[in-house]
Amino acid sequence: MKMMKKVLLASVVMLLLSSTGVFAQYKAVELGVKVAPNFGWIRADADKYSSEGIVPGIAWGLMTDFYFAENYAFATGFSVVFQNGKMSYPDLQVYNIGVLDRKYRMKYVDIPLTIKMKTNDLNNFRFYGQFGFQPGVRIGSKARDSFKSDTPGIKVTKNWHSIESETKLFRVGMVVGIGLEYPIDNSTSLMGGITFLNGLTDILKGKNAVDGTVEHRGFPNAFELTLGILF
Repeated sequence: MKMMKKVLLASVVMLLLSSTGVFAQYKAVELGVKVAPNFGWIRADADKYSSEGIVPGIAWGLMTDFYFAENYAFATGFSVVFQNGKMSYPDLQVYNIGVLDRKYRMKYVDIPLTIKMKTNDLNNFRFYGQFGFQPGVRIGSKARDSFKSDTPGIKVTKNWHSIESETKLFRVGMVVGIGLEYPIDNSTSLMGGITFLNGLTDILKGKNAVDGTVEHRGFPNAFELTLGILF
């Protein structure tokens, strides 16, 4: 929560500065829309918890770049993000100890708070780098479970079900990205890029059913391929 407060405070300061004239000499604002397939995983951070690979997802949203210098912008907007992952850990079901394989299907509304730095035109292309933070609010979380007991012959499966009581409402991630823009007329550009989203906050709640001293801990990471159009 301290991290989120700092990020939100920084964004408010930047918006206040822009509205009070510090950035008034730069009027350029770009608006855009994007779609962004992603490849996500949950980084496990507890004893005997393991990440079980990459799961595809997708995001879509709006982009807004507020320029405070010719090649520098405060980039924000909002994204509806479907980010998934898999994890396995010890569990207790039907009075038996075993291993639970869980696939997560998470849905967030994220608001990127980043700085974007662009090059001058290079053969009609402009390259950019982007970094900052991306706080988000969970709007949905489901899981599909497959439990296998240490006792042979006992297996329990459970199809997609809500796990909102087991996931935290807020998250914060770090954003690092690169990409390029290609103008198709005087006011419109196509853009494409790749972004690494590194989860900074734990998204899970609760304690392990086998060992009550161990808390569920997982951090969502993803690579995102962004395709968009800027106006």
